[in-house]
Amino acid sequence: MVEVVDDFRHVAPAEAENELWGDTLWISVVDREANIFGIIHLHLTNKGWGRFESLFVIDGVQQQYGNKYPLTKDADQGPWSDGLLTYEVIKPLDEIRVQFNGPRYGFDLNFKGRFPVFDYADSVYGNPLSHANYYGGHLEQGMHCTGSFEIRGGPNKGDVRKLDSWSHRDHSWSTRFADEPAWDYGQHNIQSHYWPSIQLPDKHINVFGLFREDVLKLTFEHGTEAVDSGSDKQIIGGFVASADGVEAVRGASAKVLLEDDGRTAAAFSYEIIMPDESIIHVNTGRKYGQVKLWDRGENDLENRLDCYEPFFDFEIEETGEQGYGVCEYSIAPPWPRWLV
Repeated sequence: MVEVVDDFRHVAPAEAENELWGDTLWISVVDREANIFGIIHLHLTNKGWGRFESLFVIDGVQQQYGNKYPLTKDADQGPWSDGLLTYEVIKPLDEIRVQFNGPRYGFDLNFKGRFPVFDYADSVYGNPLSHANYYGGHLEQGMHCTGSFEIRGGPNKGDVRKLDSWSHRDHSWSTRFADEPAWDYGQHNIQSHYWPSIQLPDKHINVFGLFREDVLKLTFEHGTEAVDSGSDKQIIGGFVASADGVEAVRGASAKVLLEDDGRTAAAFSYEIIMPDESIIHVNTGRKYGQVKLWDRGENDLENRLDCYEPFFDFEIEETGEQGYGVCEYSIAPPWPRWLV
C-alpha cells in the first residue's frame, strides 16, 4: 500500500544498499492550446548524484535539457534541484510543483491530482516492473497541470503562455540500471514495452505491457528471463481512474506502426480489458512530436534504454471519447550503445 512517505526518496534495502539504487520521478506536460509538450524526469540515486531532465517540444521544435548533479545520499524529502530544475512535493500523493529557469525556456508549473494514486502492486498480477530489477515500489497518478511557461529563444522569444491541461506522473524506487548489460550486441530494433497515459474528460487510463512475451530474452538484459507464453500471469499493469475511484485493468495488448527507421512511432492501437471485463479499443490520432529519455546508469557514455515519449491525441472506438496524452514505448536493445 502506498503511503505518504512514498512521495519522497527511499532508503535502499539491505540487499541493494551496495548497488545503484534510486528514485525516478516522471511527469508529463501535454498542452495542445499552448503548443507545448514535454517530460520532466529525475533519477535521484544513493551514489551521491542525480540526473535532472527537462525534455520539451515547443512549437514543434525539440528543446532539451539534462544535467548530472551532486546530491545527498540521504533519503531526504526535497525539494530536489540542480540549480535550474527544481522538483518539490507540496502535498504528498496530491500536489507537485516543478520550476525550471533555463536559457531557452523557463516554467513554473503546479501539478494537482485529478484522481487518487494507484499503487502498481495492485495491478492484476502484481507489480509488472519487478521482472527486471529489485523494485521497492511504483505509483502513478492522473494530474491537472497549471502554470506559466516562458519561451526565451527562437521566433517566439518573449512569449509567456498559460498552461492548463491534464497530465500524468509516476514515481519508482528501485535498482534501475544497476545490472551489467551484455558484453556485446548489435542493432536489432525489437519492440519492447508500451506504457500509454490516456487522459480523457472523465477518466484516466494507464497501461503497461510488452509487445511480445519473449521480449525480455531478446533485449539482452542480464539476468532476466522471458515469461512463459503459457503462463496466466502476463506482464501487465495499469489502472482506470475516475470520480468513482481507481481500479486495475484486467489485461491489454498493443500494436505500433513504426517509420522506416524501425524506431520512430507513427501510430498506436491498444486493446484494453477494463475492470468490469468490458473491452475497449483506443487509437492514436494526431502526433505532436516526441522526446527520448536520458537513461543512464553510472556510466555516462553508455545508453541503457531507448525509451521514447511521443505525444498523441486518442479516441476510444466504442464510445467516440477523445483525449490526449503520452504513448511511452521502447525499442531494444538501445542503439547506438556508446554516446561518443
